[in-house]
Amino acid sequence: MKKIQLILVGIVLLVAYGCNSNIYSEQLKKERKLIESYIARQGLNIVDTLPADDQWDEKTYYRVPDYDNFYFHLVELGDTLSSAEEAEIESGETVLLRYKRYTLNEYPDTIYNWTTMDSSEPIKLQYMVASSNSCTGWQLAIKYMKYTGAECKFICPSKLGFEEANSSVT
Repeated sequence: MKKIQLILVGIVLLVAYGCNSNIYSEQLKKERKLIESYIARQGLNIVDTLPADDQWDEKTYYRVPDYDNFYFHLVELGDTLSSAEEAEIESGETVLLRYKRYTLNEYPDTIYNWTTMDSSEPIKLQYMVASSNSCTGWQLAIKYMKYTGAECKFICPSKLGFEEANSSVT
């Protein structure tokens, strides 16, 4: 009897999941349209060449090559260093960060759903280390933030976001 009940529960769960899930390719198409719509509604200027440090305006977003639908925007350059001190961050280095996460929707444009801004300590992650507690989107964005105190915004498709948010654009 227990075996039959377990099988029935399994079938119900399978049917329920199957009815509510989208085909992955359809999910990606919807996500692409949502991102394109957001970019158009916000009047964002998408560029394929990374702007110089002093060439960012509030509407310019850089399309990061090789990552479909990932867009980076430098809000604040941060504390610049002398040219002798300026260096790219290296793999394995510890990065401290604070963030606000929004989910992109059609209307309203975004829904705020998470922050570390109120925490006493920033999040620590290791740059370009797979086991680090970060999403791929952070790793990509950090690459373009050269200085301490830099601030950015980025549009991150689900496949580059957090595992728990793998069906939404952030």
